[in-house]
Amino acid sequence: MPGAYRPQRLLSPVRWLLIIAAIVLLVAISVFAYFGIFRQSENPTPTATSTTNSGPCSLNSPYGFTTINVDTQLVTLYKQLNVCWVRYQVHWANIEKSPGVYDWSQVDTAVQLMNSSHIYVDFAIESAPSWERSTFCPADGKNYLPGPKEMAKFATLLATRYNGKNGHGHIDSFEIGNEEYDQHFTGSQATAETCRQGSTYGPILKAGYQAIKAVYPTVTVGMFGQWLHNSGHIRTFMTDLFAGGYGPYMDYMNFHFYNGGNDPSQPHGSIPSFNMWWQIMHDVASHYGFPNKPIWVTEVGWPTHTPKYNPNKPVGPEVQAQYLQYIMDQSKQSGVIQKVFWFTINYGNQADNIYPPEGPLPAFKTFQQTVQQNATWK
Repeated sequence: MPGAYRPQRLLSPVRWLLIIAAIVLLVAISVFAYFGIFRQSENPTPTATSTTNSGPCSLNSPYGFTTINVDTQLVTLYKQLNVCWVRYQVHWANIEKSPGVYDWSQVDTAVQLMNSSHIYVDFAIESAPSWERSTFCPADGKNYLPGPKEMAKFATLLATRYNGKNGHGHIDSFEIGNEEYDQHFTGSQATAETCRQGSTYGPILKAGYQAIKAVYPTVTVGMFGQWLHNSGHIRTFMTDLFAGGYGPYMDYMNFHFYNGGNDPSQPHGSIPSFNMWWQIMHDVASHYGFPNKPIWVTEVGWPTHTPKYNPNKPVGPEVQAQYLQYIMDQSKQSGVIQKVFWFTINYGNQADNIYPPEGPLPAFKTFQQTVQQNATWK
């Protein structure tokens, strides 16, 4: 009845043992979980299948790499670095296998992987097949570049396919060309310069820019990465380009900084220092009414062993890291340079690779720390 006294029943020894065992088990699980999570946070293991990029990754991120290998290994390395951009190189001739016949499979796979991994893609329209080269070099009698019509046709196909509306993903920036627009060699420097003119490139730039914007208005389109490291040539080429009225047909200027393996803070003969190069470009653009035209550096690097394909002398791994730090610091301080794509990563035994097969070089750690300290440039 209510209010009546009921003596409490004592728990049996067996029940006491079961309660104690349950408490011990709960404590053990909690300790294991705590230290497992703690250790995982100390040593995170990036996964190539992750669909989110840790850290502040946006279109405004200034960091990237130029490489030909866009795969899950690249994604894994990018997760460690918190890098947001890749400049992906596939030759036009490797897409258009024969006249009018295109194989998009390699680019489709790469673009879809980058999109799912939240990595932005810059794509250079480079190295046209022989039948798409109508621009003639009188110094050696060769058709060495696409003409405006060829560029417009291929650029339209490319931008339509990768404008994010046709089931193949999206590319976030295009470059009209690579180094071929001031790299053609005729056999002598004297005659080669006649086929490395801004006035030749301008109509091709305009045609590509307008074709892309017609089908993908919001995408960024820049000029090719100027390669010929000669101060006089840089100024003459850029002057011809802007004086010809082609300033409106690039969202950014672009150059590749290679200086023969030397200190980037100093000029070496006709080779400008890093700061001199971008300042020449900026001065010319400003003179012709484009003082706010940004610059991208879509290739820069130093080899740590004898290069196979270029004359740059190798530097030590520590020096490579120092030069990387210098380039990033100067670019951030410039107020003009928007992005730097380091050459290179995920590229096997290529001489400039900062993460070769045997493991990361000091420049990899320097890059990682740079991104951590300055995720964006303001």
